[in-house]
Amino acid sequence: MSSAEILLLSAIEDNDELVLISTEMNQSHGNVYNGEKMNLEVLTNEQCRFMFRFEKQDIDRLRVALGISPKIVCNNGTVASGIEGLCIVLRRLTYPNRLEDISPIFQRPLYELSYILSKTLDIIYDNTSQKLTSLDQEWLSEEYLRTFAEVIHERGSPLLNCWGFIDGTVMPICRPTRHQRIVYSGHKRVHGLKFQSVVAPNGLVANLFGPIEGRRHDSGMLGERSHESAGRHNEQGRWNAIFPLW
Repeated sequence: MSSAEILLLSAIEDNDELVLISTEMNQSHGNVYNGEKMNLEVLTNEQCRFMFRFEKQDIDRLRVALGISPKIVCNNGTVASGIEGLCIVLRRLTYPNRLEDISPIFQRPLYELSYILSKTLDIIYDNTSQKLTSLDQEWLSEEYLRTFAEVIHERGSPLLNCWGFIDGTVMPICRPTRHQRIVYSGHKRVHGLKFQSVVAPNGLVANLFGPIEGRRHDSGMLGERSHESAGRHNEQGRWNAIFPLW
């Protein structure tokens, strides 16, 4: 069995020992590409769930929903299918993988994986980022907000009209060479970038703000993003009542 086959099996079975075996084989013999790109059709639904966290039949539906074209052409001329680009993104986000860890799975050198990953993420961001930066969404109509508020109140909230929850999180980064104090979070004791999100009772992120310097306090981020006014009404005036955030 080749190192690529062993690594693919380790990804499916989530077996760290197989990863070590594959790594040792690669170090001994070097990374060998047989020219056969990953074929989604040969994977079962269970294998797709383990590797990408999606059912096999849903991956192409997800590609269409995210606006990824059937063919991706990177800035350096590297060409990949939309399915392959999406699978690379999903595998990268499913488990803490380095590019060299997934290189044998997709039978691509590191530089090609880097280009394809970046290009696919750019496409997803360009097509969907407005869903996280604007509160003017169909599922955030006054009718839905009232339903959210009722559900939250039924679960014990003293507020009758609270529709979502706001919270900040720190994403740790390596200590920078310069401007360390700007990104250092004294509360978390790490260097990092901060994000602040609004989550609705249905589990969806209604709004995302960031990144911002790690030293900033959550209340300062809240003031900068002006969610106080966004919680009262939107620019289009669709909300005729006050809907605060918790």
